[in-house]
Amino acid sequence: MSARERYYLRRIKEDNDHEKSWVIYLQGGYYCNSKTECNERYQQDSRLMSSTKWPKTMEGIGILNAHITANPLGWGSNLVYIPYCTSDLWLGDTEADGERDFHFRGALVIESVIEALIEKEGMSAANSVLLTGTSAGALGVMLHIDKISKQIRKTGSKAVVRGISDSGWFVETEKTKNKGSIQYWQVNRTISQECMETHSDSDWKCLYGVNIYPGIKSPLMIIQFYFDDFQMELNGIQVDMAAGGSGIHQTDERLQQLVDKVTSSLSALETVFGVSCYGHGVLDSTELYTQLKVQEVSLQKAIQCWIMDQCPQRNMDYCQALHPNNTEPCNYDCMRLLQRTTFFSWNGRPRTRDPTLPWTQTTESP
Repeated sequence: MSARERYYLRRIKEDNDHEKSWVIYLQGGYYCNSKTECNERYQQDSRLMSSTKWPKTMEGIGILNAHITANPLGWGSNLVYIPYCTSDLWLGDTEADGERDFHFRGALVIESVIEALIEKEGMSAANSVLLTGTSAGALGVMLHIDKISKQIRKTGSKAVVRGISDSGWFVETEKTKNKGSIQYWQVNRTISQECMETHSDSDWKCLYGVNIYPGIKSPLMIIQFYFDDFQMELNGIQVDMAAGGSGIHQTDERLQQLVDKVTSSLSALETVFGVSCYGHGVLDSTELYTQLKVQEVSLQKAIQCWIMDQCPQRNMDYCQALHPNNTEPCNYDCMRLLQRTTFFSWNGRPRTRDPTLPWTQTTESP
């Protein structure tokens, strides 16, 4: 391989009943698609552009929490965290050159890490692999899950590969057209040719879930806030959190249009957990992952039912009766929960960390 695979792994002992179960998480963190933007990004947070300052160990939170009380679904699985240092939505396939000061090799990083997990960590014996990710990592899940499934099956494994895409369901607006990225990152093999041919004059459309989802063959769950704070920020929509956590008061017509687009597109999906609430990211927060509910159904229960195919797979808040104009969230329990939750998001906001078992960082050389 021509890339270095770096990841964090908490390996289950071989005599554990869950040792053939794997949970893999792709970190998010937005992107950059020009020399100026990427140099500024490196100055602001070099960890999103390089692995040189990554710590040797880390604590697992949310879906990677190693405690049974906080993560009854995944605590006994092999847990893998793949940090995001390529700033290319896990898509890039090019090296630094005159036009670029950095490598953009997100696609190769994922391929290389999966190969290392198969060949050196025993994932070839897996019977279940859950690929998860938040924000940019959520897009990585949608774009790579079928390829990872094929990569695992080439070993003779019969593992069921599923995906959970968290807070990456962005809808197309004038302000979020991601033009130039596919060319800048030299995306040659990650996006399906069918999508590229369908949108030959606007290839950036292939970076939106609504255009990626129809071509995905692997089981996939979408988790999405209707009032995604990052999506709102990108669209220039100001948020006014009401005192007492009662919601967002916003009469901007753009907000109504944005939420309408989000909810209508989610309604067409087979497996979805749609939350009428303000936020961005669930799987990387222990509080939200363990306590978030939609219509009295907890997220963990929804995931369990989906995996076991035992109950309805579409869980969505419907707020038309309360707010016919879609300008305020109606999941008040979520709003109150968010007020108690602290975050570390892509732009430096602090996020709650919980003490868990130590992780081991594995570094593979070419």
